[in-house]
Amino acid sequence: MTLLRLAFSSLMERKLRSLLTMLGIIIGVASVFAMLAIGNGAKKSILENFDELSTRTVSLRPLWTGRRSSQSRPYRRFDEADLKELAALPDVELVSGTLGREETAVVPGADWATSITGADENHLYTEGMEMAGGRNLTPEDLEFGRTVAVVGSAAASRLFGQSYPVGQTISIRKVPFEVVGLVAEKEGEISWGGDENDFILIPRTTARNRLFGNDWLVRNQIDNIRVVARDQGAVANLQNNIDYLLRRRRGLSAADAPDFAARNFAAMQQSRAESGRIFTVLLASMGVISLVVGGVGVMNIMLVSVTERTREIGLRMSIGARRSDILRQFLVEAVVLCGLGGAIGLAVGYGASQFAEKASVQNGEALFKTVTDVPTALIAFGSAVLIGVVFGYLPARRASRLNPVEALRHE
Repeated sequence: MTLLRLAFSSLMERKLRSLLTMLGIIIGVASVFAMLAIGNGAKKSILENFDELSTRTVSLRPLWTGRRSSQSRPYRRFDEADLKELAALPDVELVSGTLGREETAVVPGADWATSITGADENHLYTEGMEMAGGRNLTPEDLEFGRTVAVVGSAAASRLFGQSYPVGQTISIRKVPFEVVGLVAEKEGEISWGGDENDFILIPRTTARNRLFGNDWLVRNQIDNIRVVARDQGAVANLQNNIDYLLRRRRGLSAADAPDFAARNFAAMQQSRAESGRIFTVLLASMGVISLVVGGVGVMNIMLVSVTERTREIGLRMSIGARRSDILRQFLVEAVVLCGLGGAIGLAVGYGASQFAEKASVQNGEALFKTVTDVPTALIAFGSAVLIGVVFGYLPARRASRLNPVEALRHE
């Protein structure tokens, strides 16, 4: 406690100089705290876009190999038999297959170009969507190739305005479809010019036989398949089983390049989380640079302080102070100086991060979301204390090694 009182007393004797010296630490700690808060907020936003269902989902689509002609294979779609065998794999909760095109839907007095998706009763579940009215597609709709449709909220708004769409008729390529269901609006961002609520679902068999036609290479074709595992722990094993099954069905050996892509949403989540961590580290590094610059300023001022107080140091040594006592005294002063700057910097950094979040609000949504928590504050404040120890040691060591006799003679 005596050392702390001495440190505060020494700093208060030179208030302006102490404040200017702390300025570098304040800016550094504020930068570290604000950058960590923004980086953690960005990482949290990324992870929030993945729900529990997404982490259990494997998405499949066919590929063209893109190799030289002797090794290339044509773009080969999946088919209904693939879907049935995938559904029979262990640890599978359900599968859903789709094929789609963009077509113009027509109603009396309006028309709208939207995504027409041939799907099944499982599609909405794999997309994390729910019904708002009417009913979903059924296995019987697919079996009998019924001309029924389930519309997304954005497509319904474009075609029917404020009218309730269930029970009305939509014409697609002059084929009339009865609207039997309305999908609830899904919260999410509109990206790449598309709205995830802008679609019309029809039975997959109807889409294939009445609208799009059959593929000449693959009968009963399917463009995309989603496989949902029973739990997250089964995803890796399920993906291996999917790879083995599709290679067998498509005549590929283990050494052949696959002509399909299997995207694991859990792996994507981990990859994006890692990207978020790297982003946070890069942002925090900018603040650390400011802290180092502030630390150099602290070391410079402490060296000046040692020179100014040389006679005081000699006097303390002459009445019994040991070298270790002098070392601790000046080291504590440096730590207190940086600690005060760190405390002020935390307040400034918190204010800056909150200002950045509020200033970035557009349409009620903040572009920069911040996460301010105790670990972030401890990292920022701890960095300031560490700077005090590292950059305060050299001046403290210099003070402790002064010759008492020479120090007393110093003017």
